[in-house]
Amino acid sequence: MAEKTNKLCVEINLLPAEYRKVKNDLSWILDRRIIWPIVALLVVLVLIFLLKIHMQDVTSQLENNLQSTLAEVEKEKPLLNKITELDNKLSVIAQKNNALKSIQVSKKRWVILFENLSSILPPNMWLTNLNQIGANEMELKGFTFDFSEVAEYMVKLEKQVSISAVSLISIATTKTGAEDTYNFTIKASIKQDLGLEGAR
Repeated sequence: MAEKTNKLCVEINLLPAEYRKVKNDLSWILDRRIIWPIVALLVVLVLIFLLKIHMQDVTSQLENNLQSTLAEVEKEKPLLNKITELDNKLSVIAQKNNALKSIQVSKKRWVILFENLSSILPPNMWLTNLNQIGANEMELKGFTFDFSEVAEYMVKLEKQVSISAVSLISIATTKTGAEDTYNFTIKASIKQDLGLEGAR
């Protein structure tokens, strides 16, 4: 059996250095450490480019929608102005209506109150001054020839539909002509719902 021998070939360039051709080693181009980063960079650049195009399309579409909406709003603007004008008129009408209702309630309230105050006055008593001293309080000033009529009037006042409470503020003796009279001041609390019965 013939023995196999490995032949080793060695090239020796005997040309002088200035005449030798240097071979360019381009094997680094195919190195994976170079190729994959370049491929990844290219993919990222392509994705960025596609994303930019998509964003431009979306922005353009949104601008078109905005312009279309503005055009529709401008088209309906006269109708919106008319609605606003009608709302303002309705508001004014509602205010006037509430004012009229308030006047009616107030008128009814005072008519009932004055009827109650005057209808129970004793024969020897007269009122000289009526003052509203609070939202639901009145001050009554007057004179009487009979001291007991002051207490009688206060008792009758408390029984009226318009009055919730009565208190005597002051009473003093004075002269009216040749006769002695009693000058008194009474505070009466008016019922809050007076005059509202028919307005509900």
